[in-house]
Amino acid sequence: MKFIENTKRLLGERAIRQQQKMQKRKLASCNIQNAKTIGILFNATHAVAFDIVKDLVKDMEVYKANILALGFVDSKQLIDHYLYRKGFDFFTRNELNWYGKPTSENVQAFIKKPFDILLDLSLDNPFPVKYIVACSSAKFKAGRYQPEQEYLDFMIDMEKENAAMTDIHKELAKDQLGARGKNKELEKIVNKKIQTEIQMNFLIRQLVHYLSKIK
Repeated sequence: MKFIENTKRLLGERAIRQQQKMQKRKLASCNIQNAKTIGILFNATHAVAFDIVKDLVKDMEVYKANILALGFVDSKQLIDHYLYRKGFDFFTRNELNWYGKPTSENVQAFIKKPFDILLDLSLDNPFPVKYIVACSSAKFKAGRYQPEQEYLDFMIDMEKENAAMTDIHKELAKDQLGARGKNKELEKIVNKKIQTEIQMNFLIRQLVHYLSKIK
């Protein structure tokens, strides 16, 4: 099993290097308020992430930018809630090759689009998302700092805020579970939802704040 996983990882990294050799990317920083095109990449496996990005897209309408969001759903099919959403594309595990490279046409189109800014809002770093970030033709790429994510031009280090977010998480989880009684499975679901909400909203606030300071 470890051999197979290592083989997948090596093939994935090679695919990234090959794609980057063909890439014609022009690095250029851009104030988010002046961006004409914005790409948003996120892990849409949990519905709360989609709701957060949906609200973000609505809030960013004030920028008058052309915004396209792409979500990865770590499942074999989309839930109905994601279907026919204007300005949103999604892809699933069924649209990956055997080592995790996205193969769908909508993902390839997203990669080729030279967005003024690409926001990577994924809290983890699944290979399909990593591949898209690495190969994207976006002029400026921003997201969460992660040791293995070397393809971003601007990163937010969320670990520095981890203690404060953990305290908030505990209080919110306690409040939401209080009325329902203790249930380990429910507690796990609530904790994941709250953790995603807190971290994604923090990441978005920080990215928007700093990208609005660029001159």
